[in-house]
Amino acid sequence: MKLEKLIAVLDKQEDNLKKLLQSVLEKQTALVNGKSDLIKESVSKEEKILLAVQLTEETRLKVMEDLFVEFKIENKRYKLEVLVENLTGKINKNILENISLSERRIKITIREIQKINHQNMVLIQQSRSIINDTITAVLNSKHRSIVDRKG
Repeated sequence: MKLEKLIAVLDKQEDNLKKLLQSVLEKQTALVNGKSDLIKESVSKEEKILLAVQLTEETRLKVMEDLFVEFKIENKRYKLEVLVENLTGKINKNILENISLSERRIKITIREIQKINHQNMVLIQQSRSIINDTITAVLNSKHRSIVDRKG
């Protein structure tokens, strides 16, 4: 049944996103510790996971399209909430609850990834600012002493 396939696809996507979250957290640790080799490794790992996320999303959209045709749902926005809303009372309640729970867990994981990515962006911006300030101080030090010898 296509609904079982949808649940399997959602489970796979949830696993992909949890792996992505773990990779983003590893990258954050590498950023904080200044481990450029681990940063490169994390970015490479993220790229592979993002490809898996994209492929799984394409599969989800295809399964959703098939389900919308099968159940004669007149909506071209292949969203899980639209599917659940249209199938309420037509199929097993437990299946719909599983779909809704999967959607919620996926959204929570995505929000966590976004939060960590934002923190990583702030870390990178602060690092760049410190580097720029250091370069400016070194370049300006030719004209004046870095250490104030008056005190």
